[in-house]
Amino acid sequence: MTDLELNAGICVYLKHYPGKNDDEFAQLFEGRSDQILARVRELLTEAMKVEVDWTGLTLSEGGDVVRDIMAQRHPELAPEALAAIRRYYTYLMR
Repeated sequence: MTDLELNAGICVYLKHYPGKNDDEFAQLFEGRSDQILARVRELLTEAMKVEVDWTGLTLSEGGDVVRDIMAQRHPELAPEALAAIRRYYTYLMR
């Protein structure tokens, strides 16, 4: 899987979150969607496990912390994918 595929996978998977985008995801990654989806889910699980020190932080700032940590851990992630992960995190933490 290329970095481009991973970034596209994150963005497409989260495009309508919490709604599903399964058809577009499967069509985009025809024949490889299971492998890419597994990696996307691994990264989302990792993002949700980031420990944020919430002292004095808003939900938005906590999302920024998660985005920045994921950027450090995964320099292959594009700004658009990191923004999608941030939105996912803040949606689930609200």
